[in-house]
Amino acid sequence: MSAKADLGKQFTGFRPKRVSSYIKENPHMAVSIGLFCGGGIALWLNVTPLAGSLFGAGGALLGAWITELNKRRTDAEDKAEKETSAIAALAPELQRTIERAQYILDRAVVNFMCESSVNGLKTNDLQADFRPYLPTLYPSAPQVRDLPGEKAIALVRYYDSLNEISRHVDDWWEREGQLAVNIFNVLMHAAEKSLQLGLACVREFDLETRFPPPYESWGTLTSRIERSLDNAANTRQHHLDRAEKRSLDPMKSKEPTPYRKY
Repeated sequence: MSAKADLGKQFTGFRPKRVSSYIKENPHMAVSIGLFCGGGIALWLNVTPLAGSLFGAGGALLGAWITELNKRRTDAEDKAEKETSAIAALAPELQRTIERAQYILDRAVVNFMCESSVNGLKTNDLQADFRPYLPTLYPSAPQVRDLPGEKAIALVRYYDSLNEISRHVDDWWEREGQLAVNIFNVLMHAAEKSLQLGLACVREFDLETRFPPPYESWGTLTSRIERSLDNAANTRQHHLDRAEKRSLDPMKSKEPTPYRKY
């Protein structure tokens, strides 16, 4: 909920709130009401000078409360406008990085499948094909500071997961002595984690509405991510099933691992 909506709820829907809570939030108004009541009693008792003083003080406090009320409303509107502008500024590169993470997962699945099935197929993918797109605005752009808490947390967690993918690609790509199937399996896990965090950003930044698919047949960004995640899970399960079947075979279980080693 935006700050502007929160403020509107405060000013137009305060009836359900406890009186004591409302008085704490608006002390000027509460005191001014007390002074007006005291002035009315003084006027009823025919103590005119005291009544005038109380009415004057009550009016001054009422004016101060109205000024504070207007300031709160203005501050809330400014905050809401900054939040809206920040989301609009950060959403495009967020969209690009999520689509790139999905591409990385899809290519990791293909490579993992080829290595797992030991079919000798080569995808000809390069190390650069698995590098995520890192943000340029985050975290130095001033708009980042204007994001509301939940959106900022979702963004931080997602972008941090991209660094994990990048480190894995740098540190483990074709590392000597390692099984290729294991490297792509870990890369799949990293990309899956990133996309799961990316789904939270899709919701928080309303990317579906901001960036609808160019073709209806593509499906929404969320549906495309979910398909990629399901495909990765199914591919990994097929790998485990093949490994279990091989371990139960008396002959094959004694053979060296069939997986390619760098």
